[in-house]
Amino acid sequence: MNPSVETDAILNRLRQEFIETSLECLDSIEPAITKINAGATEASAEIEELQRVIHTIKGQGSTFDFPAVTRIAHRMEDYMETATEWGPLTARGLVQFTDTLRDILERGENPAGDDLQHLMQRLPFNAQEVLESQSHRKVSALLVMPQSIQRKLVAQELASCGFHVMTASTPVKAITVGIASPPSIILATQVLEEMTGGELLNVFQQINKTRGCHMALLTSQGMCAAIDPSLPESTVIIHKSDHFHEDLGRYFMDMGLFGKIGA
Repeated sequence: MNPSVETDAILNRLRQEFIETSLECLDSIEPAITKINAGATEASAEIEELQRVIHTIKGQGSTFDFPAVTRIAHRMEDYMETATEWGPLTARGLVQFTDTLRDILERGENPAGDDLQHLMQRLPFNAQEVLESQSHRKVSALLVMPQSIQRKLVAQELASCGFHVMTASTPVKAITVGIASPPSIILATQVLEEMTGGELLNVFQQINKTRGCHMALLTSQGMCAAIDPSLPESTVIIHKSDHFHEDLGRYFMDMGLFGKIGA
């Protein structure tokens, strides 16, 4: 047998196994979503299982030629991370994500280009439109921080302010997300594994799709001296102090990301 034909057959079989396994995983989390819809406060175990399943599907999507599944699963992780209440509203959003994933897997075709863009635009996100001036536009924020309780709190704060939040735990993942869905603002913590937050913002400044984004560096107090002086000129430094949330809100207002606030 031709080696290339044999390899293709193996890859096709593995791809089909991924589809079948992922569909079974989506079936397995339906009871968890039902429990969340009922407003069961003791559903923490179900929430953890839901997050585990979606993380697994996300990690395997691109490997088996379904990059759209990876992107949608990542968006679903962000949706769960920024959820402040687990009830019927959140459950409806989760169903929308799982239905979208199921449809792609059952078709066996990876959507791309405009088709994928339309799918992504229809997906829900946790953003409370707290200002009328913001109701006609979606303002997105890319938060680059290692996964932690701190990131969850900052992400929830951004969502509560009306932002569509995307997260990334490493610079490489951040660049991938930023190019795929250019955000309105990029917030990076200074301490990252592969490069500093300042270096990452410099990289974004060199990329055409993200050059015009607002940029903010999140850093602990007393670290100013260690920050790269070659940061993009418009970068704002926000200290992780007791006044962090107030400083964050003031920055958004200064940048016009909230629109104008009346008296």
